[in-house]
Formats: sequence, C-alpha cells, structure tokens
Amino acid sequence: MRTTPPVSVVRRGAAFGLADALAALLVLGALALLAEFARELVGPAPTAAPIALDPSHLPLLALRTTSRMLAAMALSLLFTFTVATWAAKSRRAERVLLPLLDILQSVPILGFLSVTATAFLAIAPGRAAGAELAAIFAIFTSQAWNMAFSFYQSLRTVPRELEEAARSFRLNGWMRFWRLEVPFALPALVWNMMMSMSGGWFFVVAAEAITVGETTVVLPGIGSWIARAIDERDLAAVGWALAAMAIVILLYDRLLFRPLVAWSERFRYEGEAGATSERSAVLEILRRSHLLGLVGAPLGHLWRAGYRLSARL
Repeated sequence: MRTTPPVSVVRRGAAFGLADALAALLVLGALALLAEFARELVGPAPTAAPIALDPSHLPLLALRTTSRMLAAMALSLLFTFTVATWAAKSRRAERVLLPLLDILQSVPILGFLSVTATAFLAIAPGRAAGAELAAIFAIFTSQAWNMAFSFYQSLRTVPRELEEAARSFRLNGWMRFWRLEVPFALPALVWNMMMSMSGGWFFVVAAEAITVGETTVVLPGIGSWIARAIDERDLAAVGWALAAMAIVILLYDRLLFRPLVAWSERFRYEGEAGATSERSAVLEILRRSHLLGLVGAPLGHLWRAGYRLSARL
C-alpha cells in the first residue's frame, strides 16, 4: 500500500534558484575583492606621482579603498578577540592593557604613521606590500581600540546564570569563548564595528597619501583622490569622491552590516531582540541558498571537529 509522507515533512529540492544565483554573485564579488587585494600586495611599489582626476577611475579606486578598510577591520577583530579577552580574564593584564589602550586611543593617526610607515615600507622594498600594510595599519588604529573596549566590557558583564550554565555543561575555555562569550558580546560588537568603520573614513586621506620625511607614497584610492582634488582645488572632483564614498557606505550597510546586525539580534540577552527587530534581504537570500549550504557543510564539519577536539584536551 502506498503511503504519503506526513505534512510536516519538507522536501528540500536541489534546484538552482534565484537565491542561489544571488548568493553566488555575492560570494564571487567577495572573492574578486580578495583577489584584487592580493594583486595589490604583490604589485610594484607605488610612486609619488599624483593620480588622474578622471571619474571613470573611481570604481576601481573605491574597490581598493574598500579592500584596505575590510583588511583593517579583520585585523581589528583579531586584535579585539585576543587583547580584550586577555584583559578580561587576567587582572594583571587588565592593569596594564586598559591604560595602554586608553593612551593608544588618544594618539592621532599621523602619530602612528610617522613611527610605523618607515618600518612597513622596509618590509618589502620595491613592492606595494609595505605601503599597503602601512595604510591598513593606519586605518586599523582608527578602529581597534573602540572595538576592544566594547568587547572587554561585554565579557565583564556576562550574566551569572549564563556562567553557571556554561559550568553545568562543562564547557572548556575554547568552547566557552565561542558558545557563550562571543555570542553574548556580538550585538554590541557589531554596532561598534559599524561606528569604527565610519570613523575610518575620516583617516583614509592620511592613510593613502603617506609622507615620511622625504619619502612620499600615494596609494590608489578614494583618499588619495580627495588629497589630489584638494591640492588642485577641484570642487567637482571632491564632489565625485563624496558621491563614490556615499555609494560605498550604502553598499557596506546593505551587504555587510545590516545582515550582521539582523543576525546578531538572535544573540541578544533577555528577549531584547524584539525591541529592535532588524531585517535584511541579503541575510534572507543567504539563508535560503542551497548552494551555500552545500559549500559551507565541510566548513561546519571542520568547526564541529575543532569543538570535539578542544573538549578532549
């Protein structure tokens, strides 16, 4: 006798749909950005020659500036997860790191550039890697300190009942960090990332037009475009640059930060997520994509294997 499946069973088709096409487009765009950034690093060293104020060059310049800011954000996250966690877990480290972060936060970006640019330029003579690292570090200094303070504060305010739940589940330090502390801190950290990224735009000009002593390096980007436009007193070129910045910021919001905010709301403690229910079309596309599920499955297995390995150590 033939039987029909119960109505609660949902059959997931493997057909390539619109969500898969859009998700593939987003992933390919991210890979193209990564490839462009890698190509910049291995390219020849930039010169002090001014860039041409041709609006047709702005899309590529915006792409290069975007890659530097995302690289700085990735370094800021790595710095935040290590230094802020160390300060929150160790009283001795806290007494040293918090005043140090407070001092670093008050140092202007030009102060960091004057000290570090020469060292970065000497790392890869004849290549763009040194200048790119100097620019990324300059943007990093406008993001990392605020993010570290935010994450530290979240780690210090984890509710006691969540601490007791982690102990009852016998989570070790690694599992506790990723399953309790990072999710609890994530909503505040994502908002701080948005603010830090916005603050980084104020320092793009100094980061992409580096002058140390008699050495001048001009990296292609929106910041160096603005510096050239100001020198030439070309208000039209400044307007083109501001328009390009507005478009990039809008894309940041729609493609990166709004999905992150909507996703991080699920981790907000004590039901506060309903107060600011964020929605993101990009996040919905990623969730509905079967293609991303197939691609991400091996990474998920690898991540869970890391959890199991850490539990045995």
